[in-house]
Amino acid sequence: MFKYERRTHNDISFHEDEVKLAKTMMDKLRTTVEFLYYLMEHRGKLSFTMIMLSTDDLKLEHLLQKWKRKTDVLIEIDKINNVYVIICQSTDKEGGKKFAEILMSNITMHGGTVTYCVEAELTSTEHSIQEVIFNMVEKYIYIKQEQKSNQVFFTKFQEKVKDEDRDVMYHNSF
Repeated sequence: MFKYERRTHNDISFHEDEVKLAKTMMDKLRTTVEFLYYLMEHRGKLSFTMIMLSTDDLKLEHLLQKWKRKTDVLIEIDKINNVYVIICQSTDKEGGKKFAEILMSNITMHGGTVTYCVEAELTSTEHSIQEVIFNMVEKYIYIKQEQKSNQVFFTKFQEKVKDEDRDVMYHNSF
């Protein structure tokens, strides 16, 4: 199980199991997200929401399989630590939040005690798959460190600013 010691926001080191979680997420999600990105680029305006969650005292594997829709993709990230990702196609931020809340409510009703949940909505392929996955892992690690359980946390992606003149040190505007 992940054990965390308190660290400051300036500390850039991560525990071994946190780094391994990021690697496992990339290994298990990359191809699926690549396919969804392909569909977004070639089939028009599609979006999807990813929900990453874990809980103590309850095995999620069979329950999540039962609760998800046929179009949702359930991916086991870490069976031992009970970490899963559900990719919900054609689902926006609000729909993902409602579904995550329903999942968390059901988990509690079935005996889950401490649940961690991170959601991300993808409406474009502007951000790299690596950036999306690492952003979710970083948020997940943060909420576990801070013991912010039984809430749905949303990951936000910074808009990429195109600054064509960022390397210009002097510009004569005559």
